[in-house]
Amino acid sequence: MPDVFFIELSREIEEASHYELEALSESGDFSIIRSGKRFAIVSGKVDSLTKAAFINRISAILKSGSDQSIASYIELPEGKFHVRFMDNEDCHDAFIEPEIGNMLNGQGRIDFKNPDFIIRVYHWGEWYICREIYQKSQKELQSRRAPLRPFFSPVSIHPKFARFFVNISGTRPGDNILDPFCGTGGILIEAGLMGRNVTGNDWSLQMATGAKLNLKYFGLRGFNIYNEDFINMNLMNKFHAIITDMPYGKNAPLSQKDLSDLYSRSFKKFHSLLHEGGRCIVVISDISYLDNIKSLFDIRKVIRYRVHKSLTRYFVALQKIG
Repeated sequence: MPDVFFIELSREIEEASHYELEALSESGDFSIIRSGKRFAIVSGKVDSLTKAAFINRISAILKSGSDQSIASYIELPEGKFHVRFMDNEDCHDAFIEPEIGNMLNGQGRIDFKNPDFIIRVYHWGEWYICREIYQKSQKELQSRRAPLRPFFSPVSIHPKFARFFVNISGTRPGDNILDPFCGTGGILIEAGLMGRNVTGNDWSLQMATGAKLNLKYFGLRGFNIYNEDFINMNLMNKFHAIITDMPYGKNAPLSQKDLSDLYSRSFKKFHSLLHEGGRCIVVISDISYLDNIKSLFDIRKVIRYRVHKSLTRYFVALQKIG
């Protein structure tokens, strides 16, 4: 019988959390048994979920049942532990934690500072007694934020979004990814750290040079960074995915007409560079740019993300037709 796990989803962008989980399940390593706003239950191998951008915690389910008394039938391994509780229905509170700790024979074993393991208890229709196996480290992603890189640009995308884009790209370690408008290399850094072979390009020599510096700083080797006009580039290789934050005028000297033309030509170029069935993950500021691509790509997903009052971006997942 496959192992079953309880997943805590990030609620920062709920639509992104669920889409990332669904995309990662396409590998066949695990299957989704149940999914809700805050939680999901999956069975199988969950190694890939530890690389997710919008999964906060993974716990192995030890037992489930209609009430919390199921904890009395669980034999825990040796060691110190403590109990943490979350209720989807908000009908119980954290005061139930000591009660469950007693059911688990926790007398003399409860340790909040240096536990050997943590027991997670969830009420989501049923009761689930679980042992935590993974908690996302915010510090790791934060350490790769733009201001902490050797070369810095204030418009660089946050590592958590870059990681999300890689996870929904349908790629696996060893696959080839292209970012044709790579800027300081934020997407390439996450893709490279996740085992993809990365190629980048930027029409600014300063950005292309800075991207090389940043990738080397994070220990990446074997990448290719170009400084060319992407539309006229002669790239011999095909790519399993193209992931890019498209120019949107604020920091690029382009008129709306120029941008529209750039997008139209870029999508045609993307199509020519992708393997059959390859995916294109783009960040755009206006979904009208997608109006003329339906002969080239299937639109798999559009997620709206409000950056601030005057700026909304769209995370778009496309799949090559033909």
